[in-house]
Amino acid sequence: MLILAIDTSTAATSVAVLGATAGPILRTQIDGRRHAEVVAPLLREALREADVDPADIGLVACGVGPGPFTGLRVGIATAIAFGFARDVPVVGVCSLDVTARAAVRDLGTSVTVLSRARKSEVCWASYDDRAMRIAGPIIRREPVNITGACVGDAGPVDEVRYPSALDLAELVVERMALGEALPDDFALPEDTSTEAGQSSATVLVDRVRAARILLPPRPIYLRRPDAVVPASLTGGAA
Repeated sequence: MLILAIDTSTAATSVAVLGATAGPILRTQIDGRRHAEVVAPLLREALREADVDPADIGLVACGVGPGPFTGLRVGIATAIAFGFARDVPVVGVCSLDVTARAAVRDLGTSVTVLSRARKSEVCWASYDDRAMRIAGPIIRREPVNITGACVGDAGPVDEVRYPSALDLAELVVERMALGEALPDDFALPEDTSTEAGQSSATVLVDRVRAARILLPPRPIYLRRPDAVVPASLTGGAA
């Protein structure tokens, strides 16, 4: 099956095609302010180099964060739009899990992934030497429960890493090969905290305990959005 994967949860915009005769194709550009401008060109380049017609894509995968609000939504919205247009399923994966998979494979040790958030905060999660999440994800000003090597884009880290769309696609293939089904389209609970939201994190922890990693294509924020819906649109006073 041909898989198109997209991640925009960090400063990197990453697009990959897995399963093509031409081999796995990965296109990445690092620019934290231009996700919307670069994701479509990277997608076209990846499909062209893979010699794949968009109609041949059988599954779309996207990194769902946690990450900054605007950039994160770009990749998820692109994935959902592509899946809707081609009538194929779209699946999400925690982007920290994607970074951890590659880091554990390359370093051969347990890792803690630190991902940059706004407001001088960091998203973090710790993983064992099988790349299974054992703590987090949490958003805080200071990471806690550091395990093994520190990787990611929020320093200090032992190695700077961004989630790769190719690792994302491979992780989805691995989970499906282990018998994990695509998830139902459930909504993550709203995180009401202004700093370290727990509601979404609790859902993700429960899924890992049930040996499930795959998620619906819904953004993981781990905190309350800064933007609020105007009262005029919610029935409140103008």
